Amino acid sequence: MRRAFIAMAVVVPLLTRAAVDPCLPAVPADQDHLLFQYVPWLSEHEAGQLDAKLVRFARETSNQVAIVVVDTLCGYDPGEFAFRLGESWGLGKAEWDNAVLILVKPIGAAGDRHVLIATGYGLEEKIPDAVCRRIVDNEILPRFREGRNFEGLDAATNVIFDLAKGAYNAKSYGQAPFPWGTVVWIVIILIVVIGWAVAQQGRVKRYAKTNDIDFWSAWWLLNQAGRSHRGSWGGFTGGGGWGGGGGGGFGGFGGGSFGGGGAGGSW
Repeated sequence: MRRAFIAMAVVVPLLTRAAVDPCLPAVPADQDHLLFQYVPWLSEHEAGQLDAKLVRFARETSNQVAIVVVDTLCGYDPGEFAFRLGESWGLGKAEWDNAVLILVKPIGAAGDRHVLIATGYGLEEKIPDAVCRRIVDNEILPRFREGRNFEGLDAATNVIFDLAKGAYNAKSYGQAPFPWGTVVWIVIILIVVIGWAVAQQGRVKRYAKTNDIDFWSAWWLLNQAGRSHRGSWGGFTGGGGWGGGGGGGFGGFGGGSFGGGGAGGSW
């Protein structure tokens, strides 16, 4: 009786999950691959190249990055679908939860095509939600919108690999480089202004000494003399400004997957 109860305790949740997720892709029988297309999207050559890259990374690091391309989300939002898929497939190592799932749903009208990066608990610190969103916004969506699908996934996996390996940290990814060119120009302008001020100071001191007056009286007299010589030019009217706006940011945090986190976008 006890054995029958245990068997039911194991089987019932599985049956319940199957009933809840009837259209969720089944666990692949061939688990030697990490790229799965349930709708033709990448060419055979592109898919093979990406899959080999993912498998090689898994072998070298034990971290698993999987790409799954589907034609429907079964009525779920992308985050919920990815969570259910990752959990049912058991991606990553159980003791480390070190998987990343890139879910792509490329079928649909504009705005109804989705991509989401989901992370397991073990990689959440290295690849937090905000960084997932940056990867989607910076690496994936611009290329997807141009039809460069392979390039988008290739660029995204490069960043994910580097973050997972600790080649650089999440804080440094996506930061604008330090504006050394602007700094150089500011320094040059300061040097010119300081040089001009020093030259003017010497001129004022000489004028003050020659006319036996104090420094500020000499400065005022020289300034007035300069104005009378310049006359009236009518002045400048308009004036520049930067004319541009700031960047966007990542637009907020995403949902969760494997309970670890993630973020996505649409195109």
